Amino acid sequence: MSSQFPWAHATHPDWRMSASLCLAQIERASRVGAGAGATLGFLYLTDHHAAEAADILAFLRERTGVTHWTGAIGVGIAAGTAEYIDEPAIALMLADFAPDDFQVFSGATPPPERLARTPDGRRAAWTALVHADAATPDLADLVHDMRGKLAGATVFGGVSSSRHPQTTIADSVLSGGLSGVVLSENVAVASRVSQSCQPIGPVHRVTESAGRRLNRLDGVPALDVLLRDMGAPDMLQRRATPAGAPTMPAAVQMLQGTFVGMGSGDAFMHGDYQVRPLIGVDPHERALALGSDLDEADHVVFCRRDRAAAQADLIRACTSLREQIESEHGGMERVRGALYISCLGRTGTLFGGPSAEMQLVQQQLGDLPLIGLYANGEIFKDRLYWYAGVLAVFL
Repeated sequence: MSSQFPWAHATHPDWRMSASLCLAQIERASRVGAGAGATLGFLYLTDHHAAEAADILAFLRERTGVTHWTGAIGVGIAAGTAEYIDEPAIALMLADFAPDDFQVFSGATPPPERLARTPDGRRAAWTALVHADAATPDLADLVHDMRGKLAGATVFGGVSSSRHPQTTIADSVLSGGLSGVVLSENVAVASRVSQSCQPIGPVHRVTESAGRRLNRLDGVPALDVLLRDMGAPDMLQRRATPAGAPTMPAAVQMLQGTFVGMGSGDAFMHGDYQVRPLIGVDPHERALALGSDLDEADHVVFCRRDRAAAQADLIRACTSLREQIESEHGGMERVRGALYISCLGRTGTLFGGPSAEMQLVQQQLGDLPLIGLYANGEIFKDRLYWYAGVLAVFL
């Protein structure tokens, strides 16, 4: 195989036609038989093909000779500068990792032990691409536990957005739980997360909260802090009701596009925090209601989610990734392939129109093999994200 992973994508109502078109692209890219030298296939399907997923997998395995496959099924998938949303489509990429440097896992096949070593002495469970079924109970806890099974620090992936019971691929088509592939220390991976938001103020310490209710920040009522960060600290006085709270129209307008980034420690320095929607206010207690529990988060930052913020944050993530690759790996020409898991909620107009998000990624990183999934939740490190984009590059 060439230094870059051969990859392909196609859309057609007949899965045989799509799969055949993909294999023809692979053969042209590699200038040899489809799958020659490949040991692992990455495969993403839209759920228009979910019922035929097992047939597609068998067809690709037979035609390429590649035994091991990992991937997921969703409402949308991505490839290159294109996105395929709610239409029949296939995207695949073939890698030539050494057989001892990866292991496909699922509920039936456990990953390597955390302290396992490859024959050359490197750590066998270093990174992992993880796909999950959204119907799995305690999914966030399972993702956290998966990180603990690795000797390295990187977990990346996403939650299937399939409307069909078939949701993930790990050497077979599966439903439920986690699956994916564990990679050894010999496989270099660089990854970043983009939140599609930008902070509108400083990071604040949580001083009083309960479940999804955020009462006080830095010792001040949370609503007051939000208004100050939004540049409207006098809104309570200027547009107050007799109870001393903003009018309902003002509060609704204030909430539109406002999110809360939650985390602890120095997570905010690296953009590594979870973003949840702000869903309401308690005007009398001047408290805020969030879209999920705060859990162990002890700091928050208020964010705006709009086109400019989404584009700026994705550029930030790509720039940071590119700088790491140039400083640690000798430049972008060392990139062999990439996976991009983005939230299904980021499609449409958030980035300016169809495929705008994928086009922005390739503008920032160059023309590289790139496929991915539009997910129902994104996985990065030991957390489950919403509204995020997770980019992983193989070097």
